[in-house]
Amino acid sequence: MGKEDDSMIGIISAMQIELDILIEELNCQKDEKYCGIDFYTTQLNGNELVLAVSGVGKVNAAIATTIMINTYGCNLIINTGIAGGLARVNTKDIIVANKLKYHDFDATCFNYEFGQVPGMPSYFAPSLDNLLAIKLILNKLNLKYKEATLYSGDRFVSSFKDLKKIYNNECSIVEMEGAAVAQVCVKSGVDFLVIRYVSDIVGLPNQIKDYLEFEKEMAERSSRICLEILKNLDNN
Repeated sequence: MGKEDDSMIGIISAMQIELDILIEELNCQKDEKYCGIDFYTTQLNGNELVLAVSGVGKVNAAIATTIMINTYGCNLIINTGIAGGLARVNTKDIIVANKLKYHDFDATCFNYEFGQVPGMPSYFAPSLDNLLAIKLILNKLNLKYKEATLYSGDRFVSSFKDLKKIYNNECSIVEMEGAAVAQVCVKSGVDFLVIRYVSDIVGLPNQIKDYLEFEKEMAERSSRICLEILKNLDNN
């Protein structure tokens, strides 16, 4: 994740609030609109950056990721935003996803693992080099974080009943885009990182209240921390 010649980094968020601070602080310029998604470009520390608000859900995330790779030539995709906590995480935790799976994909009748897409691995994972680089940056910034398995699906999960076979006691979170970003990157041979900020804890009586209370705060925090990560990409 250090400096490379002709480096182009893509930053994807699902919601505008998760990207606004980045767009403003980096003096981004609106470039083009593809498939209804606005793309913004800028430069930082010798890296070319392209940013996009994909919209919520796996299809939107996959569209934005594909355009960033095929149209802009990104060799690293960073997906940032908020998520719900499943196990061993707390509200406001910073999460680095080390495994990414689907919680709503089922081809088990054909002997695939639950959540596994035929022809794809049982889970998606960023490269060890990128995981190490992001952890070094977070440590340098004195930001505590947790590594966790991330589960994606087209559902706002408010009960463990929604999770069918996937819930266990490992450190884990749930959201609606990360695994789709990872799948497109894996198929395309492009590096990726998915970082999340816990806005609510699944199954708690106050989950929806917490989400509504912390959504803006965690979304803005995700932008600010992503900005600091981008500033330190070549200096870790």
